[in-house]
Amino acid sequence: MYKRNRRQKASDVFQETTYLFPKTNKFDEAFPFIKELHVEVIESGEGVNELNERNVYDKHSLPGKFIDCHNPMCYNGGFDIGSAIRLMEYDRQTQREIQSRCQGYEGSPKGRKKYDACLNSFKIKINIKYKNDVDK
Repeated sequence: MYKRNRRQKASDVFQETTYLFPKTNKFDEAFPFIKELHVEVIESGEGVNELNERNVYDKHSLPGKFIDCHNPMCYNGGFDIGSAIRLMEYDRQTQREIQSRCQGYEGSPKGRKKYDACLNSFKIKINIKYKNDVDK
């Protein structure tokens, strides 16, 4: 389970949420028109070090709907990469650069008390290649 004093990140909160429609953990089911994906994430702020500052993902290694924040005091922290990819797919965008602050906040271990917004930030580069009609 969770270590004592570990704050839940966005992916933890998402996994515990009950949705009306089932969610899928398979990238190809969630994004059927994407052939290739390249995502580069650079995070800066608390809890970030040379091991987790820069991460690169493809459609097989993407951690899920959220890129988690590394700030140990942050609750519900991270970036919603799934929604960003969904918008790109909808508009058939092939490249996008995003700068965003963490969506979380610093708070008590169970998230009941909010102290301040998390100040960690993300720089994200997304490149997508789409399947051709011939590939279907």
